[in-house]
Order: sequence, then C-alpha cells, then structure tokens
Amino acid sequence: MKTIKLDVIDEKIYYEKLDNGLEIYVSYQKKFNNNFACFLTKFGGLDIEFIPNGEKEMVKMPSGIAHFLEHKLFEQEKGSSVHDFYKKSGTYVNASTNYKTTRYIFSGPNNFKDNLEFLLDFVQTPYFTDSNVSKEKGIILEEENMTKDNPNRLFFETINKNLFTKIPYNNNVIGTRKDISSITKEELYRCYDTFYHPSNMVLFIVSNINPKEVFNIVRNNQDKKKFKEIKIIKKEYEETLEVRKEKEIIHSNVNETRVSYSLKFDINCFNANKIEIYDYLNIFLNLHIGDLSKFNLDLKTNKIIKDDIEHSVSIEKAKDKEFVIITIVAITNKINQFIKLLEKELVKRDYNEEDFNIYKKSILSTLIYQFCDTSSIMNYMTNEYLFSNKIDSENIIIEKSINFKRFKEITNKLDIKNKSIVILKK
Repeated sequence: MKTIKLDVIDEKIYYEKLDNGLEIYVSYQKKFNNNFACFLTKFGGLDIEFIPNGEKEMVKMPSGIAHFLEHKLFEQEKGSSVHDFYKKSGTYVNASTNYKTTRYIFSGPNNFKDNLEFLLDFVQTPYFTDSNVSKEKGIILEEENMTKDNPNRLFFETINKNLFTKIPYNNNVIGTRKDISSITKEELYRCYDTFYHPSNMVLFIVSNINPKEVFNIVRNNQDKKKFKEIKIIKKEYEETLEVRKEKEIIHSNVNETRVSYSLKFDINCFNANKIEIYDYLNIFLNLHIGDLSKFNLDLKTNKIIKDDIEHSVSIEKAKDKEFVIITIVAITNKINQFIKLLEKELVKRDYNEEDFNIYKKSILSTLIYQFCDTSSIMNYMTNEYLFSNKIDSENIIIEKSINFKRFKEITNKLDIKNKSIVILKK
C-alpha cells in the first residue's frame, strides 16, 4: 500500500495496484458516515473501432455499444437483482457511460464490505443471452427516443461534433436506432473481454473503513478470479486543428436561446504542461467573463444575457496531437451582439497581478472544499486520474507555484481563429 500525500490541502490518498493490473485509490475519511465506490473502465462511446482481445483485425462496432453493455451488466443469471441487493441496505446504486468511460457506483452508510464485493462481482460476471439482449433493445430504444427531445443533450453533442473533424463525436453515446437494434450478444462479449479487464479499470473508494481492510477486501475478491492477458489496441484518429463546422443553428423544445462559443488550439502552442494550461486559462476566463467580472455584470445589466456565462477548459487527445478546447455558453436572445462583445473581450489583456492572485487562491481553496463530502472527493479523484492518468501531489504543487508572469506568457498565445458556434433556438 502506497500513501500519496496531497501537499497544501493536508489530505492523503492510499494506492495499490494488484497483480491483475487493477488500480485502487482510497480516500480514508474516518469521521464521515457515508461510503462511496466507483468502479470505472476506460471504455466509452468513442471506442467503437478496435482489435478485440485474441483477434488480429480492427473491427467497427455499432455506435452505443458501450452504453448497451453498461445496461446488460445489471442482468444477473441468478440471485437478487443488482437494484434489489443494494435496496436492502438503503444503498444507492447506478451506472453511467460517457464518451470515454463507463462507471458503476454505489453510495451508502451501511454494509460496506458486502456492497463492495457485490459491485466487483456483478461488473465482473457478464451474462448475455439472445433473449435478454433482445429485451434490452426495447428499453434502450425508448431511452433513445426520450433523449432526442432532451435539448441539453442535443446542444452539447452538437458542440462536440462540430469541434472535431476526425474524432467520432458525431456518434452519440446512446447510439442510433439502427445500431442499437443490430447489437448482438457476441459483440457485447467481444467488447467486454477487451475493455473490462482489471488492467483497464480503476476502483475509487471514499470510506470510513481502514484502507488496509479495504485493500484486503478487494484483493481477496480478485484472487478468486482468473483473467486472460490482454492488449488493447484502439483506432487512433489524426485530428486536425480546423473545426468540422464553424456555425450551426439547431432547434429544440426550449424557451430561451442558448449560444455556445468554442475555441480549439494545438496544445503545443502554449509551451506548457497540461495542468498549467488548464489553470491559467480558467483564471483568464474568470477574470474576463466570470461571475464577478465587469463584462458579465454589464451584459446582465444591459439585458444582453439572462444569467451568468458558463465556461470550461478541456484537453482532447488524438493520435499524435493534443488539443485544448475552451467552451463558453450563455443564454441570450441578442446573439450577434453577444458574440461581437465576447470576441472583443477575449482579445483584451487588461488584467493585473492583484486580480490574478485572487483567482489563484480560489483554485487552492476549491481543492480544500472538495474534501468536505464523499461525492466531491470522488469527483476530485476520478477527474484527477482521467486528466493525468494517475493521482499524486504533482498537480497541486504546480498549482501552488503558478505566477502572473507565466500567466501572461500563456494567455498571450490565445486567439479566436479556430472557433465553432452553436445556437440552440425554439
């Protein structure tokens, strides 16, 4: 067992990697009354082209198969259903699939050992038949029908789709009706046998149980199971700096018009590591368009926007490049005026060191507050791992050392050349 000391925030995370490749991260919170576990596999909606385990040729699976597989793992051959098992102890259980991962979680104050073992067992014991796969198709087709009318989902799927020319964000996570209807149990097993190996999975736990006991529970459970060796080969996409579509207007059942303004950069243009880029660009956005910025307040006062402007920074990996994405979202009926003012604001560099230091402190204070409840700690651990492929104190040390001079160097590289705008109307 390895102890990871998180400097500055005075927290520890315990780590172990089992012989089968499973990584385990535990946050021990002795005074908490709740336990939270997340069993994650690095398999999501984008992973439809790969070489199945034990085969030699690249195959293309139906879109939505990762999400379909998530549904089917709740099917038990015998014994209690997954939901019935957790209901007995008042424990919440759920699962979710996004573009890059599938996650299985439980959260509750009681029955931790049994709950954890059951989580490992039901995820690692697939049971697919022609009959139960056919039955599930009807359920997922109904879900797909419901999400077609979900404006939020439509909006963000369109943002992703229009930003990337090669990475297949045009395939949504649920899949098309045609693809959902075509999925077979054989295809599900090929995906499962490739991506649900412990070496492609991570277990995150926030618990009031001693970490040594937690590791023993997991180790004993895994020692009873055998896993074939795997080598995962996914198709890599040679993404370009250009966006797929510079502007698109979409319509859905909404009362207010929303606009997203996204920018795409080659990560190498910043000449910095990922955590620096992430933090400096977030500070830049907070200074210029954040909740307390003059720009934000003026736009609300003049009724150009209805609510605070949302913004995010993300990093997308392609075959041999990485891209930085800035996305800005606002509710506005004055679209052209908003975009014109926003672009004018984004090229300004009129910040000062005092304002910069306020937002630098807020990054560190947010880290501390994240360790106040189980779900926030879980978010920290999963996000940190997926961002850096590990959890350690390195990112926190970098965040503590960010400075105004470096901030100016990096933000001076910003421009508004590669942009994609999505407008959602009634």
